[in-house]
Amino acid sequence: MDDSRRCRATSKQSGNRCRKPAIIGGTVCKIHGGGSLAVKAAAARRAQEDEARRQLATLGQPEAIDPAEALLQLIGWKYGEVKWLRARVQDLPDGDLTWGLAQTDVGLGPEGPIDKVTEKSSPSVWWVLLREAEDQLADYAARALRAGVDERKVRMAEHQGLMVHAVMMAVFNRLALTPEQWVMARAAAPEELRRLAG
Repeated sequence: MDDSRRCRATSKQSGNRCRKPAIIGGTVCKIHGGGSLAVKAAAARRAQEDEARRQLATLGQPEAIDPAEALLQLIGWKYGEVKWLRARVQDLPDGDLTWGLAQTDVGLGPEGPIDKVTEKSSPSVWWVLLREAEDQLADYAARALRAGVDERKVRMAEHQGLMVHAVMMAVFNRLALTPEQWVMARAAAPEELRRLAG
């Protein structure tokens, strides 16, 4: 077995590393905490990210594009993403903006298996994503202006992003989505916007 696929846990008695394979996307086997829900969720997310990176490395063909045009496209899509995230933050229930998961402890402790979730006052993940997207938008706009792109073109690109957001919301509303479908749509929309912007 590839050594990178082996469970990273070690025996407390011998100090030897476990010989079992780690769960896919994870660093430990089922016996050493890989069976807990939190570890499975983190491993699944890591596996998705690894697969996305693998596909990204093999997809896409070189395409001639004017650097100024590329920046304008990025600004447009990023602005749409910011508008969507801002609406998502505004929809958060009271308390969810500043309270959430802080730490997850899983594995084996001196007294047996550990699967403990700690919550504390901290910014919502949606708030953090909004701030990151706003910072990226500001960075793209500043780069475009430094590159000599006319400010009017920057505003046009931002307007296009706003139009994308408005169209997406109109489509979602016309579909009369259930609350569960809205949750899925809200998760998928920024991912698709980021893919188009990327």
